[in-house]
Amino acid sequence: MRAEAEEEWRGVEEIKGEARRGAKEVVSVGAAAEVLFEEAEDVVEEERKEREEKERKDKEREFIVHVPLPDEKEIERMVVEMKKMELLSKYASEGLMEEQSEAKDLLNIHR
Repeated sequence: MRAEAEEEWRGVEEIKGEARRGAKEVVSVGAAAEVLFEEAEDVVEEERKEREEKERKDKEREFIVHVPLPDEKEIERMVVEMKKMELLSKYASEGLMEEQSEAKDLLNIHR
């Protein structure tokens, strides 16, 4: 990415130099020189904006996660566990739920 950015910057600088040289040669013509120089500046400005937009998009893609994210198997396990809990709460009595909770505590099962 750095090499690409450097290459892009050199290209812009080269265009700026050409625009300045071209503008200096045309200065003797008068008003036409101003138009050409302004057009060259517009091109340079447009390229700068495109480069900044590209850099912004690159930064958006470089999102770094500082917390561990669950993998696909872990997510699937959580979903199955939630479905089990929903079914248990729907069809099992509160007494049975408490017994199950106590059994898990005694067996040291925490999921």
